[in-house]
Amino acid sequence: MNWSSLFLIFLFSIVLLSLYLLLNLNNSIVIVDLLFNEIEINLGKGLIVFFLIGSFITIILEIAYFSVKKRGKRNE
Repeated sequence: MNWSSLFLIFLFSIVLLSLYLLLNLNNSIVIVDLLFNEIEINLGKGLIVFFLIGSFITIILEIAYFSVKKRGKRNE
């Protein structure tokens, strides 16, 4: 194993630990206002959902950026 693999495993375990700790925040209820709908969700689950959505969007944008960057190098 090289250092990047160990760092990736360490980072993944830290994220899982923080998600577990966030689930303990489920005592309070938060109202999310989505234009015409209001949704009542627990605080911990809401934070986890928005974290995962943000991570997914970031990964998609990074893949798009690097694929466009790679095409630009091929054309030069």
